[in-house]
Amino acid sequence: MKAASVRRSVPAKVDLDRIRQEASALANRLGLDGLSMNALAEALNIRTPSLYSHVSGIDDVRRLLAIHGLEELEHTAARVTIGKSGRDAVRALLIAHRAFAGKNSGVYAATIPTPPRDDAEWRSAVDRLNETCRAVLQGYALGEPETIHALRGLRSVAHGFASLETSGALKNPVSRDESFIWLVDAFLEVLDNMARRPRQHLGNR
Repeated sequence: MKAASVRRSVPAKVDLDRIRQEASALANRLGLDGLSMNALAEALNIRTPSLYSHVSGIDDVRRLLAIHGLEELEHTAARVTIGKSGRDAVRALLIAHRAFAGKNSGVYAATIPTPPRDDAEWRSAVDRLNETCRAVLQGYALGEPETIHALRGLRSVAHGFASLETSGALKNPVSRDESFIWLVDAFLEVLDNMARRPRQHLGNR
């Protein structure tokens, strides 16, 4: 009589994609500062020295999260603003940005630092997100300096509010959703006022 065969689970393959997935889950659960090589190796069910055959260290892991987060944020921004313009597009972008940061707090934190000058892939991910945000603002026909102000404003509104939320602030029982829309509407009023201003032309007439 043949002995019953014993099935053994095959360990999941460890590659950069799986490392990113596990690191994302850990960063979102523990916070970006709580992410470590030891914790990541344990989640991957490998020894920590084996992890170094795939990434050079925790900074390399954070870089993976940064690029992934920027790409996801850009895809989300493009999806929620397609077919919209003006106030509707800006409002949709800000709401989506806040939601992404809230649901992916660790990954989102990785997207904040400025990439090194020599990291083309990381800088390209930043540029693509910036270009999508610029496209959302096209309906306002702002000049270049005003566009930069508006881009900084967009980021500040969404990032500032989301950062306060994820840090455990804003405990007053007044609805945070209503407060955020109030802030978004105030920002939209600023954009409307900027768009109504007469353009200043430089040079001799």
